[in-house]
Amino acid sequence: MNIVTRITTIFYSLFLITLLSCGGDNNNPTPTPPVNTGTDSGVKITIDPTNVKQEMIGFGGALTWYSNWVTASNKKNEIADLMFTDLGIDIIRFKNWYYPDNYPTDKTTTSMSDDGANVAWTATNTLHDLAMERNSDIKILLSSWGPPKSLKSNALLQQGTLKKDDSGHFMYDDFAQYWSDVLDNVPFNPDYISIQNEPTFVTSGWTTCQWAAAETTSLPDYTIAFDKVYDKIKTRTTVPIMVGPESQDIPTFAAFGNILKDKASCGAYSYHPYNINSGTSASQVTSSLQSIGNFSTKPSIMTEFSDNLDWYNTALFINKSLVYANSSGYIYWKLAWATPTSGTDAGMISINSSGQYSVTPFYYLIKHFSKNIDAGYHRIEATSSSTSLNVSAFVSADNKKITLVIINDGTVAIDTDFTATGKTISAVSASQSKVGAYYKSVDTVLGKPISLPAKSITTLVLDI
Repeated sequence: MNIVTRITTIFYSLFLITLLSCGGDNNNPTPTPPVNTGTDSGVKITIDPTNVKQEMIGFGGALTWYSNWVTASNKKNEIADLMFTDLGIDIIRFKNWYYPDNYPTDKTTTSMSDDGANVAWTATNTLHDLAMERNSDIKILLSSWGPPKSLKSNALLQQGTLKKDDSGHFMYDDFAQYWSDVLDNVPFNPDYISIQNEPTFVTSGWTTCQWAAAETTSLPDYTIAFDKVYDKIKTRTTVPIMVGPESQDIPTFAAFGNILKDKASCGAYSYHPYNINSGTSASQVTSSLQSIGNFSTKPSIMTEFSDNLDWYNTALFINKSLVYANSSGYIYWKLAWATPTSGTDAGMISINSSGQYSVTPFYYLIKHFSKNIDAGYHRIEATSSSTSLNVSAFVSADNKKITLVIINDGTVAIDTDFTATGKTISAVSASQSKVGAYYKSVDTVLGKPISLPAKSITTLVLDI
């Protein structure tokens, strides 16, 4: 054996001895450096069920224009199952279409040709029945875009304001009678009513009626009309809760809210945050919603919002409206709407005039809240050790379930644990959405962290 071969043999033998003595077998693998997986681990979410916030009225959507496309579709029962069963909503916002052609001489609904009211009236009543067949606990908000043209200053549904009588006084009593007639003729009992959608908003060609927070020579007082309607209907067998002011934006809300806060006639505040859009900074969104939260004497409901944010940023906004505005309800504007099927203008259910439909990401983002958070739940305190996580938590009325909605707004996945102070979690289930994969079930193991992808929404349901 030559010298090179002998040296090689000795070196190889020493290598094997060293490898074995250092634990180089399969049972004791040689340690390897950790690999950066791009995941933030060790994050904690702490839930405090004793720190109770607002009671929930629930989540829902509006069925207004294009409702007849749903009821005329040969797939209307499929669509109804999606809207009223699978989605788990608690409240529907309908438009008031009570516009008899010769009101108040003729108060029947036989002929209502103005604004396509007859078709929409029939579709609304059909949708109400479809909803009640599937969930008799769903609540109804009936909102008005204005009184009939016989009570309008310009004798039109579009634009204008409340008419004055021959003595120059606004016709508040006639307006209150109109609402009594609405409730006499609508074939269901709404749980909530709003006497005017966006009382300060006027646009050319659109059904509106302009009001002021205090009467002027040219504009009627919204709050006087509010009290007049309340006094007219308060002795009915079934009395709806009156909500207001359904302001077009949050800055407009305060002028009306400051008056309504002391009125027994107002059962809940309502607002539309159309001052929020994709260019609004996070701090502006927070401060804007906190201005709603400062009105704490009554529950507040967000009764209309869409078009300004995509599906993911809408989820972030809903979370903020719950945490900072202390909103008890959230009604997305477009439960069923005409195409498009994507972008910020899409409805939850996108439908065309032939009755063909598709389900959009907006449907699934609302489902993250509506499916497992019901009326009677209370929001409770929930905090995270990561600033990337936006968290809201809710406990059921029987204190047996906690629902968590977690939005990971960070750029990396996060593995998080969660604990409920003073409670034992006996079971957990999860559903998750991210771009291209919506409301998918996630495997969970009790006591193990759950992975939250970047820019995702996750709903956890905890049995306690």
